[in-house]
Amino acid sequence: MDAGNPAAARKFYDEAGVRFLRGVDRDNILWETLDFLVVPNGLFLDEHGVVRYVKFGGFDARKSVDVNEVERLLAKPVVPAALSQAAQPDASRRPSAQLFRLGIRALEYGDKEAAASYWRRALAVDPDNFVIRKQIWALEHPDQFYPKINFDWQREQLATEKKQEKK
Repeated sequence: MDAGNPAAARKFYDEAGVRFLRGVDRDNILWETLDFLVVPNGLFLDEHGVVRYVKFGGFDARKSVDVNEVERLLAKPVVPAALSQAAQPDASRRPSAQLFRLGIRALEYGDKEAAASYWRRALAVDPDNFVIRKQIWALEHPDQFYPKINFDWQREQLATEKKQEKK
């Protein structure tokens, strides 16, 4: 979490050479949601947006014990937890929205690969979300969006992707 200078927090991960995707909560969404009082923290969210690991205070990407814990979780297959109707998150806290926000932050840091990865994970959770899909396309095919949006290309791309997703 670093609302003032996310780039400063990124340096720790870059210097540590970590290979997993990471994000900095510039908008303090996790602080508001989880009500923690210390930083730095480490939280691992799986591809469904489910929190699988939390270390409040003292998480350090330069410490092998912290990095090993995240990499251990990445190596495990994840089965999505069933959510009861009462436990369903509201629209602002949907897993796809959380992953989408992480992608936005990654893009703000200039990490297009991480942004695309987060957005693809968000799309896997919410495959009918055209906003997510369109952001992926704009990132990977800017020539189809700038200086002019190619709607014909988008229709063809959507049809192609939907066919692939059915396989």
